[in-house]
Amino acid sequence: MFANLLRGCRQRVGWRPMTQRYFCLNLVYKDDYVERLRKSFNAEERGSKLLLPTYKKAMLYPDDLAIRDNVGEFTYFQLYMTAKRLSIQISNICGSGASLPVGFFCANDAMWIVMLWSCWMSGQVAVPLRTSPSLELLRLQAIDCKAKLFLGTPENASIVDELAQTLKAATIVLDHDFVPPVKEISSTSMYAQQLVVSRESGVLMPEAMLPNDFYENSIAMLLYTSTSTSTSDESHTPKPVLLTHRNVDDQIRCLINTWRLGPSDTLLPVLPMVHMHIAIGAVLDVGGNVVLEPSCNASSIWNSLLGVNLSSKKRCTCFLAKPIVYKQLIAEYQKMFLKDEHMVEYIKKHCSEKMRLMATGFALLPDSVFNYWRDITGHHILEYYGTLETGLVLGHTIEEGPKELPKLVPEKGVPKPTARFVSSNYKPRTLGSPLQGVTARLMGPTGEEIFKCQNHGAGPVKTGPLSEASSIPVRNFDPAKAAVQGGLEISCRRLSGEELPAGMEVEEIFIPTGDICAYYNDNFYFISKACDVITVGGIQVNASEVKKLLLSHPKINDVAILAIPDSVWGNRLCVVCIVSPDVQIELETIETYCHEHLPPFKCPHVVKLLHVN
Repeated sequence: MFANLLRGCRQRVGWRPMTQRYFCLNLVYKDDYVERLRKSFNAEERGSKLLLPTYKKAMLYPDDLAIRDNVGEFTYFQLYMTAKRLSIQISNICGSGASLPVGFFCANDAMWIVMLWSCWMSGQVAVPLRTSPSLELLRLQAIDCKAKLFLGTPENASIVDELAQTLKAATIVLDHDFVPPVKEISSTSMYAQQLVVSRESGVLMPEAMLPNDFYENSIAMLLYTSTSTSTSDESHTPKPVLLTHRNVDDQIRCLINTWRLGPSDTLLPVLPMVHMHIAIGAVLDVGGNVVLEPSCNASSIWNSLLGVNLSSKKRCTCFLAKPIVYKQLIAEYQKMFLKDEHMVEYIKKHCSEKMRLMATGFALLPDSVFNYWRDITGHHILEYYGTLETGLVLGHTIEEGPKELPKLVPEKGVPKPTARFVSSNYKPRTLGSPLQGVTARLMGPTGEEIFKCQNHGAGPVKTGPLSEASSIPVRNFDPAKAAVQGGLEISCRRLSGEELPAGMEVEEIFIPTGDICAYYNDNFYFISKACDVITVGGIQVNASEVKKLLLSHPKINDVAILAIPDSVWGNRLCVVCIVSPDVQIELETIETYCHEHLPPFKCPHVVKLLHVN
């Protein structure tokens, strides 16, 4: 599947040899090199409209902190030099600029970024693979992409060797020892050796790197979704998602503008790397730094959020995590901090004043988690909507606020003012508007367009037959009963800030998401997945509503909703509740919880418990 698509893309990609260059050693200070390189990059991006991969921009912040993980701290130049060293080995196996798939396994640490950058430096297609699926699914993914090389760390060496034997591919195994110490590469002369000047244009650029026009038309990544698509009754093939370097760059630019990212930002993302690589790339693109947690340990995440034993420059300003992580952090808060009045006050003060953004995506956010987190941190958890194909496409643009609030003494009973852009009635399921370069529309059951909202640089613009109905005041608004409701489809036409020539239009190609959403008062609202609509006794039940309720229970980590065929009712609901091994909860407790919060026809008929780490 992927091989045929890649072959077609390579035929369209033009290739030309790099211009002849020579080393530039005529400057003295590293800052001089950096400033000259910055001007060259600006000229290429703004003048020539060429794409600059994030790894090249790392040269603009050589001595700044880029990544902090469980092993240590790594500067931009350390990551750059490590990736360059690895890319040479990759090119020796695959050939430079060959656009061949390279699979890699790595935990959430700095080596993941090194492996990604090294694939791009060599001109290959990066294929990040997760060790959590079954070995058989990994084997299917490896066969589908026909990887010529596998990269991995020692803890994944056995999987790397087994897949390499199946495909007769090469392997490279490395760990953090592959990263050169700062003292060995910190000199100006070492930095200067990585730069050359074009004889033709006199432009300063990184040495031995592919030209920027190579990245305009080549594929950057191949991602596999967590589900597979059935191709026959007997076989299942993984679903691949191709991203070009232009796709990646546009998604990065969109997040930079949406979150107003800058070099003083520190991002703490707690998501699978395939879901947060764009957010990480956006922060590194502007010179910020990222904290990577190897596992979802609530105590460690709280330490990172509060900046324990860290300087103010290294403390987190942005936090991105799935709802289950917020839920685990709340449980840890209740266990460790709730009885300490000083810690309760400190946490709320620190998060309110130092954190700019706390967000989530890719999962349902229970109301109870949203409300409790707002109470303990003063932050609304902003919800974003996205897919592997499109990145984040619906959400909220952040208005830049002060890093520290004025030290005012509020009157008794009057809350301290905060730098928030959201209104006090902000609620969960509020997905905001299309982000820059995105068009979202709602489709009716017979394929008619009900509503469309697009944002191509000038802000959201509403069109469609029912666009006026989206602003009619509704008392006690319930998204499930909104007039403007339908199947969500997304079209991305992110032009990186470029404007189309006068009179020129680009045809929008919409991707069905399989989700049902509503639009009201300038916000999209998630209702349910289309496949989650189950008919029980002639009444349609949104399984997402039942799932969201059960996720609000403090002892339930995840939920699966199943439809059991029934001769009388048509279908009966079955729920499988996933809890931690050490959690004790009775089935009757879950059933009672459902009957207290749901009408009878939405309550599950069968309840099962599954203890999972």
